Amino acid sequence: MIRSTARLVCTVFVVLILVASSVAEAAQRPNIVWIFSDDHACNAIGAYGGRLQSENLTPNIDSIARDGIIFDRAYVGNSICAPSRATLLTGKHSHLNGKFDNRGGFNHDQQQFQKILQQHGYQTAMIGKIHLNGAMQGFDYWEVLPGQGRYTNPQFITTEGKTQYEGHSTDIVTDRALNWLDNGTDDARPFMMMVHYKAPHRNWLPAPRIMEKFRTRTFPEPDSLFDDYAGRGIAAHKQDMSISRTMTMASDLKVTPGSDRAAYLAEHKLEGDGLIRWKYQAYMQDYLGCVAGVDENIGRILAYLKEHNLDRNTVVMYSSDQGFYLGEHGWFDKRFMYEESFRTPLVARWPGVIKPGQRNHDLVQNIDFAETFLDIAGAPIPEDMQGESLVPLLKGETPDDWRRSLYYHYYEYPAVHSVRRHEGVSDGRYKLIRFYGVDVPDGEEWELFDLKNDPNEMNSIYNDSQQSARIKELEAELDRLKEYYQVPEDGGLPLRGTSSDEKKPNANAKTLKFEFQQGANVTTGMAPFLPGRGIRLTVPLSYSGNDGVLIAQGGASNGYVLWIKGGLLHWTVTRNDVAATISSEGKLPLGRITATVRQDKSGEATIALDDQQVAKGSVNGSFLAQPFDGLSVGEDSGSLVREFSTNRYSDKVGPVKVQLVE
Repeated sequence: MIRSTARLVCTVFVVLILVASSVAEAAQRPNIVWIFSDDHACNAIGAYGGRLQSENLTPNIDSIARDGIIFDRAYVGNSICAPSRATLLTGKHSHLNGKFDNRGGFNHDQQQFQKILQQHGYQTAMIGKIHLNGAMQGFDYWEVLPGQGRYTNPQFITTEGKTQYEGHSTDIVTDRALNWLDNGTDDARPFMMMVHYKAPHRNWLPAPRIMEKFRTRTFPEPDSLFDDYAGRGIAAHKQDMSISRTMTMASDLKVTPGSDRAAYLAEHKLEGDGLIRWKYQAYMQDYLGCVAGVDENIGRILAYLKEHNLDRNTVVMYSSDQGFYLGEHGWFDKRFMYEESFRTPLVARWPGVIKPGQRNHDLVQNIDFAETFLDIAGAPIPEDMQGESLVPLLKGETPDDWRRSLYYHYYEYPAVHSVRRHEGVSDGRYKLIRFYGVDVPDGEEWELFDLKNDPNEMNSIYNDSQQSARIKELEAELDRLKEYYQVPEDGGLPLRGTSSDEKKPNANAKTLKFEFQQGANVTTGMAPFLPGRGIRLTVPLSYSGNDGVLIAQGGASNGYVLWIKGGLLHWTVTRNDVAATISSEGKLPLGRITATVRQDKSGEATIALDDQQVAKGSVNGSFLAQPFDGLSVGEDSGSLVREFSTNRYSDKVGPVKVQLVE
């Protein structure tokens, strides 16, 4: 009995030592704070230099670079929001993680780095914008914006439902992140926290305190503001993302009745190049104001880490889901493989590991982020992840076999901004791009750029006979990368015609007609294409007193919904986070009825019941962009256009007829 007791005591003692050792080891592993913004161009970060360097826009981001490392050649594999975030989580290109574009869902059940961190003792949290529909996995805590989210008084989704906070989204994302650090973590285990800002995404709405400071500032113009695309092919000529044509006065530039900007334009009667220059300045004031708000809040996070003695054992990394055009080529937005949108910022600080003031020139890509987090944490990196850990580069050591080229593939066409599908390869100096598919001459068109001699990519040299050998080398490298990354033919996503296929009418026709049954859940690519058109809905329904959604397309940033609440019929349209609603004057009669909504391109709308008009009003303009979420009948199945006490409509509705008119 004495020997048994002694053995038991010894065993317990050994177990306690092992547990204590495991806890101590976990405590020594660094915390990870990953800060991510939306559409932040390298040109809008002081540490990267460029024409805006002297504007002192990002002192806190610059301090991360100063105390650590800045990556000069960090790139994405698909320059658009949701696919970039899917790559961040999975360490895989779009064709393997299944998130090709902003349309449709995301398979949360697949392997993601945060799930592995969780399994290896890390506390994990995701706060802010993720732009991937569905419940997050692998996070001890998550609180995310629905879809694009709102700048003002945003809603957040958690496992417990939705909560709305008063204030500006950039400030509130930081508030919620610091709240998790205060109340959601324990000292025994390291944490990995992802802080994702909506800013500086379109429609570029800074917090009022910052907006006031920026409205009088003037910023230098890019050399290519008035680019005529003479040296490039159809994709550059036919895009729809120009400051001159695409940028809207009311929503994008805040030219609303009674505003200072409206008064200025009324007085000065600007047109032509003068108007473009004015629009560029207004755009920069708002966009860079959003950037300043992000930087200010990063300062809050850095101050918190220092105040709580967490800074010495915490890796802080900052990046964006892709770059953005700040007037270069006369554009805003992203999508192209051209440098401004292909390239993304990446800075990191890791006290005791990263030597301060480092500048790295190796080719890195967002497929590397997941592997880097796992390597930092000492967790295993799955073999099917497609990137490489950046930890050796963080330590100032470039492996001999580090990549010498990058693969890129953009899929979302036809869609908002009309950027043709393309794939390409870049070795850091030369870039070969293949535009392909519908609306491309002969099915494909190639461009080649020499970034050393033509850093602004103004002139393709693909047709230069002296480049034939180089083109063959780059084509071979493109084929090698596609084989290495297991890319199916044309990326693995079936081509959609401008809608000449059987699933979608001709999008260029003057009148488009659709019919949808109850329960329909149509992806964005197959849903009616709304920008610049009027709409007419004919909705037969049975009404027995129940509330619910009859038809919805889009989400809280851009979309429409026809819904019933309290016996009244409501038509709500959202445009860049702003909702406008008209409602019927009297309650619906019980029984079988037909509701008709008509809205013209100016935003004037009417509602009729059995051909009797019951509501009339304005929703403040036409649809500006194709919504990121699809269409559904009998419920709002995407990121919601608005909040509903009852979403699903329990009575019969449909078939719903949708007609779009030029």
